[in-house]
Amino acid sequence: MDISLIILVALVVTVIFAAYLRGGRPLIVEGFRKSYGTLLTMGWRVLLGILLGGFIQVLIPRALVAEWIGPASGLIGILIGSFVGMIITGGAFVVIPVIASIYNAGASAGPIIALITAANLVRIQGLFVWEIPFFGTRIALTRYVLCLFIPPIVGLAGSVLFRFFS
Repeated sequence: MDISLIILVALVVTVIFAAYLRGGRPLIVEGFRKSYGTLLTMGWRVLLGILLGGFIQVLIPRALVAEWIGPASGLIGILIGSFVGMIITGGAFVVIPVIASIYNAGASAGPIIALITAANLVRIQGLFVWEIPFFGTRIALTRYVLCLFIPPIVGLAGSVLFRFFS
């Protein structure tokens, strides 16, 4: 059992205990009911995201991943990772398994760190679906253009730091 699973179990036990102290058995039942509703809504999405990630792993040749975003790809690999992060769509339940499958297929740390950063910071879908409609073009594009430089910088720094931790 890994440490993240232990922490997650401890957090769940803690909130169940807090619910018991705050409202007794009815609050615990309500918490489980809400959780079940979320599972019904998100469960298929999580499963499909994991399946998508698995199939990407078997469909994309490891040699191609290594060539484009592997250890020898350098700055070009980091820029490719940044671009892929900009265009990838879906929520975390899709994006994280897909990125994990690319990493497991032979991508190096720098491009993966840039990809994750871009997927969270400069995803095109978020710009057009959320930011421009809510904030207008000026503020959305200003933020977006400024943030375009961040994924490659974080990818380069992450590449160095990853080697330090290895």
